[in-house]
Amino acid sequence: MRKTDISNYKVKSDTDKKGLPPMVRAILSGAFKTILTLLLVFFIAGIIVCFNIFFYLMDLAAQPSGIDLDARSLNLSSFVYVKDEETGEFYEYETLYGTENRVWVDYNEIPKAMVDAQVAIEDKRFFEHKGVDWLRTGEAMLNLAGGDDSFGASTITQQLIKNLTEDDEVSINRKIREILKALKVEKEYTKDEIMEAYLNVVNFGGSCQGVQAAAQRYFGKDIKDCSIAECAAIAGITQNPSKWDPLIYPENNYIRREDVLFAMHSYGKITDEEYQAAMEESENMTFMDYSDEYEDDSPITIQNWYFDELVFDVSRDLAKVYNISESAALDKIYSEGLKIYCAMDLEAQKMIEKEALNIDKSNNPDLEIGMTMIDYTGRIIATVGSSNKKDGNLVFDRASMSTLQPGSSIKPVIAYAKAVDEGLLHWSSVVSDQPLDSWIYDDGTHGPNNWYGYNHKNGLFLVDAIEWSSNCCAANALMTMGGPAEAYNHAVNYLGFENLNPEEDVYNTGAFSMGGMNGGVTVREMAAAYTYIGNGGMYYKPYTYYYVTDRNDKVILDNRNNIPIQVYSSETASIMNRLLTYNVNFCAHTFASYAGVYGWDIAGKTGTTNYDKDSWFCGGSPYCTLAVWTGFDDPHRIYSPGTAVAAETFGNVMSKYLEDKEYKDFDLNDNIEYLEYCTHTGKLATSICKDTRKGWFTDDNKPGNCTNHDGVNISGKEEEKDDQQVENQETHAPVTEGTVGIDLEVPTAPTNAETSTDPAE
Repeated sequence: MRKTDISNYKVKSDTDKKGLPPMVRAILSGAFKTILTLLLVFFIAGIIVCFNIFFYLMDLAAQPSGIDLDARSLNLSSFVYVKDEETGEFYEYETLYGTENRVWVDYNEIPKAMVDAQVAIEDKRFFEHKGVDWLRTGEAMLNLAGGDDSFGASTITQQLIKNLTEDDEVSINRKIREILKALKVEKEYTKDEIMEAYLNVVNFGGSCQGVQAAAQRYFGKDIKDCSIAECAAIAGITQNPSKWDPLIYPENNYIRREDVLFAMHSYGKITDEEYQAAMEESENMTFMDYSDEYEDDSPITIQNWYFDELVFDVSRDLAKVYNISESAALDKIYSEGLKIYCAMDLEAQKMIEKEALNIDKSNNPDLEIGMTMIDYTGRIIATVGSSNKKDGNLVFDRASMSTLQPGSSIKPVIAYAKAVDEGLLHWSSVVSDQPLDSWIYDDGTHGPNNWYGYNHKNGLFLVDAIEWSSNCCAANALMTMGGPAEAYNHAVNYLGFENLNPEEDVYNTGAFSMGGMNGGVTVREMAAAYTYIGNGGMYYKPYTYYYVTDRNDKVILDNRNNIPIQVYSSETASIMNRLLTYNVNFCAHTFASYAGVYGWDIAGKTGTTNYDKDSWFCGGSPYCTLAVWTGFDDPHRIYSPGTAVAAETFGNVMSKYLEDKEYKDFDLNDNIEYLEYCTHTGKLATSICKDTRKGWFTDDNKPGNCTNHDGVNISGKEEEKDDQQVENQETHAPVTEGTVGIDLEVPTAPTNAETSTDPAE
């Protein structure tokens, strides 16, 4: 056969062996590869997710449970130790013990009927499972899938953990935490110990914590003397104390206790005869509130203001460590024998509380005060939360709980300090005292307004802008260093301000230039924020305790090695320190001079808000900072001389604190220079300059030499006022009423501030 025989010649087909066209085959091949790739991606992602879940569970399992049943059963008081300031040795100062209606009763004093009743109605397989009833959990999940979420799966062990931690978060994470803790608790304690703790911890209606308190309240007897029916009545309350409380809803409790008795009989916990007798007793059961007979009438010791903050701090930190509520953490403090090594300076605390009671209220009888004193490593030395005598424990504290507008006392913390730190301003920089185009009041005028009612045409030197407490200068400085968003980030992430409003303050120019926060700051936060001026630009989180141990002396909380944040450079901190020292020593336009302490360097700044509703002084000595706020719980105008009280109190408190201290200077950076500058231009003084002052600069942030004056005069004298801005600021309302703090400073007696040089000269 010839190769060219047409009868045997086949034309190549457009389909493959399976009859698929090449294009279809290519599409299928691409789809297969895509699907294979996606499956591979999902497989790898699944492995990663599984590993993450595994490590997450391992991390949860490794976390401390925070549950010490032995300590609970002993109902141990905790102890507070204070350091002797002269010897450095700690001594026992205070005992902390609970006062709630709970009387712990040992397991061998709890009748078997009480245990049986609780097991029958709450957790019938309690003595068989290992903390988690997996069968019951599975049943609950099936019910939940079917739309029924009323079936509870928590065992008595899990309920105990929930009561001890008060972890009520509705989430899978919470349930996983609870399961892991239950498994851990069952390994550490016997069933009898767990049941004993449960029956002593759980709420049984009203203020009754535990079966002994419940038996005394409802039946006027000890739990060991309660009958089967009475035990059933008590056991039935735990599921819903408000619903089954026999004193409030006796009919509900009747139905519930008969359910308990039926369950006890069904599970063989009681005989037929016992069941019938208990049902008859239940039919005729009566209750009386015997709680008054068991009340503790012993007098309550009133702790000082520092102890309140200490307890709140320890409870907050314990809650974080153990993943429990702060209320549950408080319970640990009062019942588990903790040892708290307090950071308080006892003599300073006595002094500051005495000074708070003696402030000038002549024209302001309801004037309140908040003060916090902090050393340069974050240790809170002393604190006070009211100008009135403390009449209770864990009461409202204006130093740590009030969120306030700080007025101009915020200016050296962010706007000026950050501008100096970034090399945008120095001591004699000319800062604009003109309103911002972006700041518009309701009447169309521009702001911010200055308390002195006008604007300096040529601006002010930075040192004078601080001393004058110029609002416009601060606002312009804020815009120079990045605006409110940058300031907000710095305040939250570097300076420990925790109460700012992320939706408002991040856009609010007035928040960080004049202290008109929407969220506000606390006195404690301001005292901590000012510490940078005396420790080389560092921020330490403030603390009231050195460390805390459990009853076995194991350290569970520790502040002794706190790592600071470098907020500003050491050079910037020293420059700001000198600027604020000048502000106190050569002040003509605010009450800052009232804060001075004879013979000591004091650095600081006043602050007032709209219509004198708040008055502040924040600053420091070489030993510590002190923030002082005065105002009213119901904000209104502070009448003269009340606006001077904050600065006066600062001076009084700091003077008394320093009177027995060895003299020392602020530890300033060696790289700052004390140089002469021209008062006409702000440039470094030369032979052509007749009027000069001196200020502090760094080599890489200082002005050039003065070569000519060219008619410029940055003097800050009132004759330079802009005729268009001679209105007092109170004729304008802020853009958002109540959110923009305007510094309404009042001049002090005249001084030689215009011609004086720095005190170090």
